[in-house]
Amino acid sequence: MTRKIILAVAPTGGWGRGDNNPITPEAIAGDVMACAQAGAAVVHLHARNEKGDLTTDLTSFSKTVATIKASCDIMLEASTGGLSTLTAAERVLPASNHHAELGSLNIGSLNFGDAVYQNSLPDVRLWVDAMARSGVKPSLEVFDTGHLETARHLIAEGLVAPPCNFSFIFDVRWGMPYDPTLLAYLISRLPADSRWGAIFIQSPDFSHHVEAARAGASMLRVGFEDALVYEGQTATSNAELVWALREKLETAGFSIASVPEARAILLG
Repeated sequence: MTRKIILAVAPTGGWGRGDNNPITPEAIAGDVMACAQAGAAVVHLHARNEKGDLTTDLTSFSKTVATIKASCDIMLEASTGGLSTLTAAERVLPASNHHAELGSLNIGSLNFGDAVYQNSLPDVRLWVDAMARSGVKPSLEVFDTGHLETARHLIAEGLVAPPCNFSFIFDVRWGMPYDPTLLAYLISRLPADSRWGAIFIQSPDFSHHVEAARAGASMLRVGFEDALVYEGQTATSNAELVWALREKLETAGFSIASVPEARAILLG
């Protein structure tokens, strides 16, 4: 039986206007709805203002989500991440949106280019508690191998309830680089019954996405937050990236999960 792969899209880059980066609620919603038509079942969405900066004002975020959900049933993964000066309590505000079913849970700090991506354990505990109160399932984001050990500790502590969803993020500078051997190690350390997905930052093609699918990934993500270029082309929309990855996966023998199928996999 052909295995189903969930397609996720992260539509907004952190560089503000330019390069067709959708910024306004109308532009983001239109792009996401086109991605849903292309087969995306999950959207990873930040609360950004119209300069592209992370913000505590959820007006644009809420309008974007409402517009999307009025036209399609794509699952919302509310982002609590991104380099910013926001407090931990401010970063988790998007997870309070009543349409949010998933929330990104950054479980460790790291050097992120020339900056430090701060995700302390007290902050992680605050985010887990806030998501639990909102009925949002955390997506445990692993930027380096030690983060997976932190996740195992949180699960053993009873703070995060299995079965868990993990996202392996590769090629952030200076996070973990993609390597099949490293991927195999991460899979070997997953708690029983976990589901995992993969994100490849600035990947020039979809070869690693296909390798991850063959290794057992449940979800694969594309979008302007991750990379603009694929197979020697620069995408002009997020939907273009979703269609291209879908074609690559289907050619490799996989099928694409519908939203109800994705919901059953990720929330089951």
